[in-house]
Amino acid sequence: MVWHYSRVDHLVPTAVCFFCERRLRSTKGIVITDGEKEAYAGPNCAKKHLGAPEERLLDVARLALLVVSEGDPADTDLQPAASTPDTTPQRGTDKTVSAPAVRAPLPPLDSVTQYLRLRYEIMGSFKFHKSALLTEAYDSLKSGDMDEILRKRVAGTMRSAAENRTVFSERNIKICVAMNHWLQEAVRETPKERAGFLLGMLSALHSRWFLTRKQLEGINRWGEGLRKRVHDFPHLDTSVFDGVVVPDFMQRTGKSDQKSS
Repeated sequence: MVWHYSRVDHLVPTAVCFFCERRLRSTKGIVITDGEKEAYAGPNCAKKHLGAPEERLLDVARLALLVVSEGDPADTDLQPAASTPDTTPQRGTDKTVSAPAVRAPLPPLDSVTQYLRLRYEIMGSFKFHKSALLTEAYDSLKSGDMDEILRKRVAGTMRSAAENRTVFSERNIKICVAMNHWLQEAVRETPKERAGFLLGMLSALHSRWFLTRKQLEGINRWGEGLRKRVHDFPHLDTSVFDGVVVPDFMQRTGKSDQKSS
């Protein structure tokens, strides 16, 4: 069984490090996989057992900030700024303090790779998250042999979705992933017998990849009460889906969900 890095994601409250079995108290952390199963790992244990990551990790946790209202206290950069090494000559010596060796920053995650991974690894609960082309590309990505022709076909699909502003655009799937996180968080913190409204919103999101302003306003009203128990639950931006085009076939399948709005 060979484990490798998968992504950075939100941690469940009971998360423990796979290697040392200590409880992970951070709100986000490293997810590792053996190709079938997933587990959590603390940063020190991950580096010790897996080495430093060779590529930038997909950061699903950071996407949650995309739907937080501007100015909300939760809308902060999750990564502290790196301090600049001090190379100023020290008094009493003409020598310059050598800066410690710094590893070159990893290149940004390829947009096609990120798009495929979000749809196939994170959006499994969403309807229509697969297609013949994307499945072929994702399978090729996992095996490490996706050729340039296939990559360009996926990139063309992404470009078309962006130009037409459909729900399948890269921007919108990131928003869907973010919105799904906060709704799941709200459901987890709500007694089962009172979670009907939130489950309805999740169902609508999963079937149409879109929520109306009215639905988002309703979630924010619900959040007012939730914040009495979960103080860091954010106020959501009701404009995040403005202008997004929902294809006719998705609107037809989502009619029952619209009644919950």
